[in-house]
Amino acid sequence: MSPIPFQFSAAAMTDAEQLTKDVLEDILTVIETGLSRAPDNSVDPDEGRAQHLLWRRGLTKKKRTELDAAEARHEDLDTKGPGRHAWQYFIVYRPLNRRELNLRTQGHGNMILRIMGEHEIVTRYLLARDDDEFAH
Repeated sequence: MSPIPFQFSAAAMTDAEQLTKDVLEDILTVIETGLSRAPDNSVDPDEGRAQHLLWRRGLTKKKRTELDAAEARHEDLDTKGPGRHAWQYFIVYRPLNRRELNLRTQGHGNMILRIMGEHEIVTRYLLARDDDEFAH
């Protein structure tokens, strides 16, 4: 199975430049092999939709299996700290549009919009909420 073609937005390129080499390699593996055109969070908790955007946590299904097995053995695989593992990031993407597809020979592909860390996702969520929601 050949990888699905993809392009990076300018913002995603900036995000990628901030990652360590190991994390970026893992993220690229997920982008090339793990992005779904129809993510279903009820089947795979590491992917989903947010309006017209798609997202995937930065881990393959194989890595999810490894993490779940380690957790069952009470092992901590998060020994490197925050932002040091690809699974601590989310890939935000969408299908390429018609204009972007005209630039390619294949009839499908993904535009990678952002690669966001867990901390950025949480911060954006909290900032988007009304302060009154947290005042109670």
